[in-house]
Amino acid sequence: MRLYHKLLFLAAGSLVACNKFLDVKPKGKLIPQEISEFNHLLDNQDIVQYPFLNNNSTSLMGYLSDNIELSEGVGKVYYKANNSANIDNYYAYTFRTPYRNPTLPDYYWNWGTYRSMKYFNNVIDGINNIRTNENAKEADAVTAQAYVGRAWSYFHTVLVYGPMYKPGGDNSTKTIPYVTSSDISAPMVNLSTTQEVFDKVLADLHTALPNIPENTNYPSRPTKAATWAMLAYYHLFTQRYDSVAYYANLSWTNATAKGIDKVMYDFNTLSYADTLNPLSSAILSPDSKINLPNSREILFFRNTDNRGGKANESYPSSEFIGLFDQAKDLRFKYYFMMAPGYKTTYNGVTYNDGTRLQYYRGATAMGNPKFQMTAGFTYPEVLLMRAEAYARLGRLSDAMNDLNLLRRYRFVIGTAPLAQPASPDEVINLVLQERRRELPLAHLKRFMDLKRFSIEPGKPWSKATVKHTLGAETFEGRVDGPLFILPISNTVLLFNPGWGIPPDNRPYN
Repeated sequence: MRLYHKLLFLAAGSLVACNKFLDVKPKGKLIPQEISEFNHLLDNQDIVQYPFLNNNSTSLMGYLSDNIELSEGVGKVYYKANNSANIDNYYAYTFRTPYRNPTLPDYYWNWGTYRSMKYFNNVIDGINNIRTNENAKEADAVTAQAYVGRAWSYFHTVLVYGPMYKPGGDNSTKTIPYVTSSDISAPMVNLSTTQEVFDKVLADLHTALPNIPENTNYPSRPTKAATWAMLAYYHLFTQRYDSVAYYANLSWTNATAKGIDKVMYDFNTLSYADTLNPLSSAILSPDSKINLPNSREILFFRNTDNRGGKANESYPSSEFIGLFDQAKDLRFKYYFMMAPGYKTTYNGVTYNDGTRLQYYRGATAMGNPKFQMTAGFTYPEVLLMRAEAYARLGRLSDAMNDLNLLRRYRFVIGTAPLAQPASPDEVINLVLQERRRELPLAHLKRFMDLKRFSIEPGKPWSKATVKHTLGAETFEGRVDGPLFILPISNTVLLFNPGWGIPPDNRPYN
């Protein structure tokens, strides 16, 4: 175990090659020698379980956003006074840096990104070493899935640990190492710039595209439709909206070839399994899979923060709640619940949040979330990416058609479709409000959107800063600045002095 951790840190948490530890196959361990064995590596839970989540499956990214708020009791007692294991959420919410202890290993880096790289890079390198003319088709299909998985991880990592990409601007900031070798004896690569990471992500996606399978055995494996969705998402950040429309349309039309009902739930068909106890009740769907990663709406599965938005962790912000039509939007019916809030007495002071509206979308019921969410992609998100691209390209009626199509599956039967506003910005804003309602409350999605919107000053969807309140106190963080960039932990920096980044010696208490 000591050897394992030493190697992990020497490689910045990234390069642990399964076939490099021992010369003989250990009992019960897989040292890949066949394509099928390399293929099996892509089903490892490490790939899907920890993207930007700590060991308690929460993510401070949601606490930097405007979707979440803390009460005074939750912040000052549950998190701070009790020195919560998730106190980084509190520090993020109050924009107090460093958010996490810089001397400890970084779960987002070690577990979320670079642990998964040991699988992707071993699959790519290992299969390339045994590729023949006879097995080329199978080899290409498996490596294509590894390329897409690698691209998804590095794309998010560069925007978590670096500044927002500036289309046509300066993207020369050194950010993260784009490790592509499975050889643990190879020298650690230098940091890539934001532009270099974007270029490499795009190259990985296009390398995969000709060979990626139409279908895979589980949504944790990327399909061609998921690869198109990732290309559409990538170009939202490059502001190439013609490419967003192109790839989102390919993904959506491919997925709906056999009918929209194959990839969308009509919320009018849902119900509570226990109508007398909706707080703890599972949600019934026609296929009984709405609470599983292979829910019909999930295109590409990566685990997300299911805990944000309900006591004791946090509450949905008033701004987020205000986005919903409480009478007609069935997402409000199923996602939000009135429930007892945080209550405690500390140092003679009683904190009582009373009954609060809370976000129960990811709450556990019968061993699974009520609704399975993803940090990857859903088919509704693909539809909304196409709608956003159409709106930004001036195809306003097409954008509204997509928007109203989604709403037919979310609102009570008989709800009138939205009328088309006159201005493009109004249409874009309607689409982005729908996107915010549709995506998970916490974790990556809103954090990433806030960063990409921050370089559109003056637009109704753009925020230069995010403001949080805690009792009578107000905290403010600038989105396009260092408060929305995570530093690399000292456990990685100390083994990579060539990067030229000094260790973070700020106190953490």
